[in-house]
Amino acid sequence: MHSIIGLLCLLALGVSAAPTDKDYFADLPKCSTEEDQLGECVKELFNTLTPRLKDGNPELRIEPYEPLRFNRTSFQYTSGTVNGRITVRNAKIYGFAANRAKEVSAKLNGDKVKFRFVTQMPKLNIVGSYKADLQVNQLQLKPKGEFNLTLYDVETKTITDGEIYEKDGHRYFRLTNLDANPKPRDMEIKANGIFEDPELDKVAMNVANQYWRDIYGILLPETRKFWQPLMLRMFNEAFELVPIDQFLKE
Repeated sequence: MHSIIGLLCLLALGVSAAPTDKDYFADLPKCSTEEDQLGECVKELFNTLTPRLKDGNPELRIEPYEPLRFNRTSFQYTSGTVNGRITVRNAKIYGFAANRAKEVSAKLNGDKVKFRFVTQMPKLNIVGSYKADLQVNQLQLKPKGEFNLTLYDVETKTITDGEIYEKDGHRYFRLTNLDANPKPRDMEIKANGIFEDPELDKVAMNVANQYWRDIYGILLPETRKFWQPLMLRMFNEAFELVPIDQFLKE
């Protein structure tokens, strides 16, 4: 009963599923409830289902996740002499389909489960539009335009807490906590509309790309407050629709 982790992998990318079609998942392994075997089973499920689910399945009401879309989010940016609010709209995120699990481990305690995932993505690309209200020293800026952010070789360590519960004679899984820490090897930033002069935009981008680690170090905790609760909600909405029984060895 502890192997609910199989389902965690099944929907770990935030897709939402209906009551499952047995043929659609018939070739997937069933996970043992033995803790020492569980990690490898979940890793296999994750790496099998990640590319399979990227385009969704209308009959099962599985939504495509490549690209993953966000309509709007805002966050505060504060770094030395620069502070203000940035709003991102109509964002599309590409790259999750190539995400692969490198390591998966589980800790079991009754119906409580803790997972640790280490995954690797070759590239994560985020495009969209932005609007900002920034103060740089005494200068007030209100830029707006398009942006294109690319992260290369992204390794993400994710720790989750979850629990098994019963409903209508079936076992289900829900997450109670999720903590993800993505780390890219490199990052490329492109944006326009920062200044009226396009040449000044180029200068600003050169500086931004030179100091991308500092920018990423600020953006990650600020944006995490938005996307981690969103991921938690998306996962649980999906888990609620899929009983885990069919992924467990009897």
